[in-house]
Amino acid sequence: MDNNKIGKYIADLRKKKNLTQQQLGDKLFVTDKAVSKWERGLSLPDITILEKLADVLDTDVCSILQVEKKNNIDIEKIIQKERIKIKKQMIKKVIICISPIILISIITLYKLIPFGYDINHFRYDFNVNKLINLGVPKFSFLMKNNENSYSYKNLRGKSVLISEIKSYVNTLEHISCNNTTYFYDSDANITIVDYSVKGNIFYNTISYSIRNGNYCNIQQAEEYNKKLGKIDAYFILYSEESKIIVNFLPSLKTNSQNEWLATLDIYYKDGDNRQVIEKSSGTFEIINDELIYYRTKISEHKTNIVIPTVSNFVIKNQKLILKENYLKDYEKSIILK
Repeated sequence: MDNNKIGKYIADLRKKKNLTQQQLGDKLFVTDKAVSKWERGLSLPDITILEKLADVLDTDVCSILQVEKKNNIDIEKIIQKERIKIKKQMIKKVIICISPIILISIITLYKLIPFGYDINHFRYDFNVNKLINLGVPKFSFLMKNNENSYSYKNLRGKSVLISEIKSYVNTLEHISCNNTTYFYDSDANITIVDYSVKGNIFYNTISYSIRNGNYCNIQQAEEYNKKLGKIDAYFILYSEESKIIVNFLPSLKTNSQNEWLATLDIYYKDGDNRQVIEKSSGTFEIINDELIYYRTKISEHKTNIVIPTVSNFVIKNQKLILKENYLKDYEKSIILK
């Protein structure tokens, strides 16, 4: 049976009777919408009203169903087959209609739902050869690196990628210098100095810029070097006329609090012999034009001298001049070169 032909047949007979869809529906106790579906081939009249419909339209059931008149014809079976056929057609149309919506929804969810990140291990070959770690949002691909830069592609949304990268860098130690916060991985001894997610029509590019070591320490070491002229080398007071020898070593090494380490050794010259006046170790920092030495341990010292816990040195022409001279009984002024 052809549902469209059945619908057209019903519509033609209705119009010949000068009946509206509403009027025909009233006679059959159905809505005008039901009549409209019959005429458009979207459904078939129920078996219980087929004979009534045929009477109203002055025809017979076989004519309505567009089948040949035969004895013992099972109208109900025919109707049932057509209903199954119509139902399958409707399901197919619905699937075709909603498939794009489902696809768009899946793509939208894929782009917007956070899936987290993986810790990937890479070989870092710029100036040093070692393994480093980077948090990479899931489903990233096409990794590229160039000296201190690493980049990836990802089809997911820009905002969710930024959120996942922030989750990763927040697991690292935050260090600050140059009025900027950086992210230090003490295990791999690298610093993430910058990261970004740049959008494209089809994908986003994730980029990391890294530096070997603690970036703020490196920056500070460069600044200290400019002021002192040298670091990790001894500043010395030694001459034939002087009664004492002073060796001060500001080191490039740092402790667990990222404080710069230093040692101070002072000896009294007694002929060919040396007597310890002070052997201490601690930390230092440079503020403006002063180097401040904080003693954390005094391993040896002369008993008649009070060793201060903090000593300030003025930095002048890359020399260190002790401000409060606790060694004035031995040397009028302490100038380390």
